[in-house]
Amino acid sequence: MQKHECINVFRFIFFVFFALSISLVSITIADAANSKESDTHDHGHDDHGHDDHGHDDHGHSSHHGIDGAKLPLWTIIPFAGILLSIAVFPLVAEHFWHQNYGKVSLAWIVIFSIPFLIGYKGDAWYEIVHIVLLDYVPFIVLLTALFTAAGGICLKGSLRGSPAVNTIIIAIGTSLASWMGTTGAAMLLIRPLLRANAWRKHKVHVVVFFIFLVANIGGSLTPLGDPPLFLGFLKGVEFFWTLKLFPVMLPVSILLLIVFFVFDTLMFKKEGAAPDDGEKQPLKLDGALNFVFIACIIGAILFSKSLADGAFKDETIADKMAPKIQKAEGKMAAAKDKLSAYVSSNSGASLDQSNAEYYQLRTDHLHAVAAVNGLRAKKTHDENLGVDIFGVRVPYANLVRDGLMILIGIISLIYTPMYRTVKDDHGHVVPEENAAETNIRAANGFTWEPILEVAKLFIGIFICMIPALKILQAGVDGKLSNVVLAVQSSTNDPINTMYFWLTGILSSFLDNAPTYVVFFNTAGGDPTSLMGPMSQTLLAISCGAVFMGANTYIGNAPNFMVKAIAEENGVKMPSFFGYMAWSIPILVPVFILVTLIFF
Repeated sequence: MQKHECINVFRFIFFVFFALSISLVSITIADAANSKESDTHDHGHDDHGHDDHGHDDHGHSSHHGIDGAKLPLWTIIPFAGILLSIAVFPLVAEHFWHQNYGKVSLAWIVIFSIPFLIGYKGDAWYEIVHIVLLDYVPFIVLLTALFTAAGGICLKGSLRGSPAVNTIIIAIGTSLASWMGTTGAAMLLIRPLLRANAWRKHKVHVVVFFIFLVANIGGSLTPLGDPPLFLGFLKGVEFFWTLKLFPVMLPVSILLLIVFFVFDTLMFKKEGAAPDDGEKQPLKLDGALNFVFIACIIGAILFSKSLADGAFKDETIADKMAPKIQKAEGKMAAAKDKLSAYVSSNSGASLDQSNAEYYQLRTDHLHAVAAVNGLRAKKTHDENLGVDIFGVRVPYANLVRDGLMILIGIISLIYTPMYRTVKDDHGHVVPEENAAETNIRAANGFTWEPILEVAKLFIGIFICMIPALKILQAGVDGKLSNVVLAVQSSTNDPINTMYFWLTGILSSFLDNAPTYVVFFNTAGGDPTSLMGPMSQTLLAISCGAVFMGANTYIGNAPNFMVKAIAEENGVKMPSFFGYMAWSIPILVPVFILVTLIFF
């Protein structure tokens, strides 16, 4: 892009941001005022039977936050804006985007935050701090630790990017992803894969399938593989329960590997003879001690969980809360019985919102479910000891976990140190000349740019998606109530097919971890029940969150990191929509087969 074009882009952005800011500020203030007036008229009563000190999905008191039921749909506009920026700018202004994506993300944060803070004041501040401290920071710390440790491991030797070699590398990465995280497995193998295919002209598909399998689907089997499963683990799902995803993950992985092998074979035939690089070098793994550091990261996660269940837990809270939870569960069961009885005795009636009596019974049951979830979250909040940071309770166990992961990352850097870098003619950061001969990270082409791109873009995504998540969390009372109702039958029993697809579709564009939690709670939020009679529902939610993160670049953070590393190595990766032109025709038919067979 020429200089004057860049100036025009800036002018356009400024105009859009200015106009949106003015409108959003005025509308937000008006809506917030109306909301407060409504609360005054209600005299603070909760018509839906929620706990007076209800809590959100992390167990923090919701009276410090915003009621998603009162948020209008237009509050999602900034979130849509940042997603469109990620999708469109690389197409129409590629150079501008690569130079300014951090500024664009910051601009959307400002657009959203200013009217949000003006309109909702302390409640808005709580929501922003809450998602940053309890979602974004752990997210980035974990990714950075795995990125750092995996970046200190270098597979050297002669690898020729044939279909067989490429398929084997991707298959190994898929197998490792559940045990060292999708980020760790992706960072370990993407660079050797790129080096093996450096001589090929047709290699975009290699990276795309690597994202499908290693950065997403491969992380299905343990809570360490992907953040949604880790959140399920923290909410009470047994560590090895996720192995139940294996019968789904295995055929999906095999099918995609077969498709890749066939396609790569066709592309390989177009390449001609491979260049002769001289004497073949044996395969060698440098920096293998970093595998121990990755194991230590896993250990830090498990250790923090044991602390949360032991030394950092107030054991008296469970006894205090048990009668309240039992009473709420009784009301929930009674509401379900009334709904089921009505449906059974009125089979010829219209069972939709036009039937006021039926709809009231249905919403009463969903409110009762929400009340139980609120009490369970309150119990989690009260029994987890922690420290208040800017009004948000951060559990001690979280601080220990994140602190240990930061320490492990530092030790990894000491063991396999960084190197001096320079910028090439295209502005890319590259190792100094001959650094690769003496430095493991230089041989890996390791730079901080991929993790910085993820950090800058996802801080904007996390903050701007607050209204979307709050509206979804409001359930049947929110402006997206149809989404919640769509996963339930006429008697509010789970429709597993819908759980799989809606969790997956939303996980493609929202962060898949909070999306998982939303539908986890919609399904009742009781891990014992979800692991037992409702195990197929939990399976559908888990598969949807993990598998469909592969649908877009923003579906899972490793997708961005792999894309950035590939581009650093000269691979011209497809745009946001260009990537979807790969993912939709390849993955959607596979997911349809999954639906027909398993859900």
